[in-house]
Amino acid sequence: MVLPWLSQRTLRAPAVRLLSACAAVIVVLGGCGKKAANIQLQSAELEKAFPGLASVAPARTGQPTTGGDPRAFVAAALLASRSNDHVTAVIMLQRAADSPGVTPQQVMTLQLARKAWVAELTTRAARGDESAKAGLAAIGDAH
Repeated sequence: MVLPWLSQRTLRAPAVRLLSACAAVIVVLGGCGKKAANIQLQSAELEKAFPGLASVAPARTGQPTTGGDPRAFVAAALLASRSNDHVTAVIMLQRAADSPGVTPQQVMTLQLARKAWVAELTTRAARGDESAKAGLAAIGDAH
């Protein structure tokens, strides 16, 4: 027997909210361990897309953004990423993408890696990491 004052509509709204909350928790928890793996995967993809990185001297942060070997920027980005300096890594990837002679496939690889590092910074910033917040602001100012 259904009580007259308790309709299906009043039961449906809390159920939908509960399911939505559960789905959000699953998505958040499911993605927690994937950030580092995604960065490692994208680093490996960069090494494939830009062969011969070991023989290239990494670019310096103050190096001009125009011209130059894009592999030097990628080498600098990978070096920065290994030391958890994702801000420098993102900036170096952008410089590599802006370099002459980069193929469309390489640009796509650069953008995927950049996205992974920005996602890591965003996650850290959401947790209250002030350096990550400042880093995201610096990346925004660099464009």
